[in-house]
Amino acid sequence: MSNLSNLAKTIKNQNKPSNMFNRSPHSKNFTEKFPVIKVDLLPYQEATFYGKHWSSPLNENLEKQIRECGDKQNKKTNVKAQMTNWFMHHDSTEFQWVCDRAIDLATKNNPHKIGMIAYDCWGAIYCEGDYTIMHNHWPNLWSFVYYVNCPPQSAPLLLNNSEKSITILPSAGMMVLFPGWINHSVPAHVGEDRIVVAGNLVWNFQL
Repeated sequence: MSNLSNLAKTIKNQNKPSNMFNRSPHSKNFTEKFPVIKVDLLPYQEATFYGKHWSSPLNENLEKQIRECGDKQNKKTNVKAQMTNWFMHHDSTEFQWVCDRAIDLATKNNPHKIGMIAYDCWGAIYCEGDYTIMHNHWPNLWSFVYYVNCPPQSAPLLLNNSEKSITILPSAGMMVLFPGWINHSVPAHVGEDRIVVAGNLVWNFQL
């Protein structure tokens, strides 16, 4: 069976969506435009931090921290994969660095000038067969994912609106930023471990 056939079968067989706007009796189908920002952070981190602030590359440090933290969620969240605690950025300069880059991207793409902070930030390891149920992160302003380690043919990120899905193929060092109300999912992963950092940005009401 081809990779595309496997992907289609996985999406069809996934559990029912959770935490969806369309559960409201007032929901209406419509086509909307929304920003999806993708940026390669590898050149920036290597030029700015590796050798100056960190003794080893960022992704190497992040993977080590995620593995050392271990699975704290037991696949009880929408992420059916190994997952750390929710607030890794509180104790890790590397996780906070990822959050800061997400804030930088969001600041450049916000429709209005507001201050933001990272509410939560976690790591996840997708082993063979792991996936994420379709969901969204409303009422957070922005959601982001940073790809730490993505072997060839890693499971994509699917952004699901009312009519179609946008498929984003991951690569190590890439950050993807999208509005928190966008439904998204990850089909069953195939291959070696797919390792990510993800989180959400909220309005900083203290500013």
